[in-house]
Amino acid sequence: MKKNNSKAAFTLIELLVVISIILIASSVIFIGGNSGGGAKLTSSQRIVSGIAQGARGQAILKNAKSRLIIYTDATSNTDDEKKLRYFGIVYENTDPAATDEWFAATQGNSLPEGIYFNKDLGANKVVKTMKLEFPRQSAQSDGSGDEFYYYEFNSNGTIATEFSNAWLALQAGVLKPSSAGGALEVNFDDEENAGLKAALIFRKTGTTTLVKNPSDVL
Repeated sequence: MKKNNSKAAFTLIELLVVISIILIASSVIFIGGNSGGGAKLTSSQRIVSGIAQGARGQAILKNAKSRLIIYTDATSNTDDEKKLRYFGIVYENTDPAATDEWFAATQGNSLPEGIYFNKDLGANKVVKTMKLEFPRQSAQSDGSGDEFYYYEFNSNGTIATEFSNAWLALQAGVLKPSSAGGALEVNFDDEENAGLKAALIFRKTGTTTLVKNPSDVL
C-alpha cells in the first residue's frame, strides 16, 4: 500500500520556515523612543522579512505561485488575537484541473503583542484580499473562510508585477472596541505609538528592503 507522506512533507517545510524566522528574529535592534516597543517592532519587521523569504522559497520549491497572507480586521474575522498580526504562507495548486486552489505551507506565525500590519502606511500601498480556511492542509479554493490580505510571488521567486515596490508597513497599536461597539479593532491613533512604525519594500526580484526610519513610513 502506498503511504501518504503529505503530512511529513508539510511538517518539514514548516520547520525550515520557522527556523529561518527564528534566526532572523534573533538579531534585535532597538529603534524608536520606546525601547520595549522598538524591540518588538524591529523583531516583528525581521519576522515578516523571514516569512516573505519563506514565501519566495515556497514559490521556487513548488514551481508555483505563493502568497504571504495576513489575517485582516474584517468584521467577519472573529479571532481578535489574530487581527493584523497573524501571518502565513500558501502556494497555488498547479494541477491543471484545479482552479484558483491553494495549499497552506505553514501553520502561521503571530507578531509580538502590540505590533500590527497597517495597510494605510507606506509609499506604495497595494491591498488585495482572499478568503481561506487557513491553515487547513488540503487544497481549497479562494472564496470561503477568513479574509486575508496577501502579497504574491511568481513561480520563479520574483514578486508579482502588481506588488513590485509595494510596501508592507508595521506599527504599534492597541485593540479597542469599534465605534459601532461589539467587535474589537486595531487602533493606531495613540500618540505614544505614532513613531513606532517600520516597513518592508518588496523588490521586483523577490527580495525585500527594510525601512527602519519611522519618518520614512508615511
